[in-house]
Amino acid sequence: MNIFQDKAIEVSSISKVYRLYNKSSDRLREVFYRKSFHQDFASLNNISLTVNKGECVGIIGENGAGKSTLLKILTGTLTPSTGYIDIKGRIGALLELGIGFHPELSGRKNYYLNAALLGLSKKEIQDYEKEILAFAEIGDFIDQPVRSYSSGMNVRLAFSIATSINPEILIIDEALSVGDQYFQKKSLDRMIAFKEAGKTIVFCSHSMYHVQLLCERAIWLKNGKIEMSGVSKEVTAAYENYQRQKEAAQNPVKKIKETAANPYNKQIKTIRLNNSPESVQIKLDDDLNIAIEIESLDDSPYVLAISIIRNDNFVVHAINLSKDRNIIFSGKANHVVNIRYKNIPLLRGGFKVSAWLLDENGMIVYQQKNSEPITVLSHNKHQFEIGLIAMDYDVKLSSDAVISSK
Repeated sequence: MNIFQDKAIEVSSISKVYRLYNKSSDRLREVFYRKSFHQDFASLNNISLTVNKGECVGIIGENGAGKSTLLKILTGTLTPSTGYIDIKGRIGALLELGIGFHPELSGRKNYYLNAALLGLSKKEIQDYEKEILAFAEIGDFIDQPVRSYSSGMNVRLAFSIATSINPEILIIDEALSVGDQYFQKKSLDRMIAFKEAGKTIVFCSHSMYHVQLLCERAIWLKNGKIEMSGVSKEVTAAYENYQRQKEAAQNPVKKIKETAANPYNKQIKTIRLNNSPESVQIKLDDDLNIAIEIESLDDSPYVLAISIIRNDNFVVHAINLSKDRNIIFSGKANHVVNIRYKNIPLLRGGFKVSAWLLDENGMIVYQQKNSEPITVLSHNKHQFEIGLIAMDYDVKLSSDAVISSK
């Protein structure tokens, strides 16, 4: 009896080890001298995971973490060095750009070849052809050699083949991001339809938004091992926090600037978010309360400016209390400035508050300090919206419109 009968994918203790040689002649030297002249590199190291039938699982991690190696093993284009894999169901896969395509063959002939390798009958190949060509939208190029295709055309054809052959398991790598915005939306809609139809999906992406949108569960790979596995929102939040910490550690100029001794006798002592000195999580329409404690050891006047910044350093909002509210500080004293943002309209993502102490003309920067991270979680009402902020809108249809509701 198979205890994994409800599993679409079972991976047990797989590793993939490559031999790295300093020069090509070292391969021959190993044969003749029967001595090792290589170093072993484990792209995957003792990975075990299962994916249930009908589940959508995201694979995330940095470049070189082992994501593509894992997907290639799942699709059978690579063999693991050790371990066991069991796949139940027909697989449709979009991996590295152009993988599986013969550059000298036309797009149509590449479809026939790929479909035959997937085990489709001649009749099935003919039945799916019209749908594949319609979805790919590459016109007469379907009969041109694939080597003449742009990267976008390559993706269109590959994604169309992978998803039009009625696979039970769909495996998608980051190559999907190469397509134009129109085709990305079209492809995403098809993946959502697959999910709603109960298909099994393994989705590898650097877009944490799309991983959260599509996947109930996420697996974070780091250095060939599983760093974290669990609810996609929790895993992606942990991964984004890791990326922020890594960026700060690799940017010593910024770190020194924020921690160096302040020669102006003025400093931002603390920034608290919602009465917490640590990172916070909020949702759309929550309030954000910022408390900034300032210490001044001389009488010279100064002003405070703050900004809310997204993880990619895009400035969401910025204020200068001198310009906006005519507030200028002076005197040897400590001040606590409380600022309340009501009903934050931000969609999901990572942010921070950056506070600045300036001279009264805004020309000299006394100090700049960043808060701990702010994570804006998804909101059920706006979970499918993309962008920076949520916006209210009305929809009106003509009286003869056909309306389908769930």
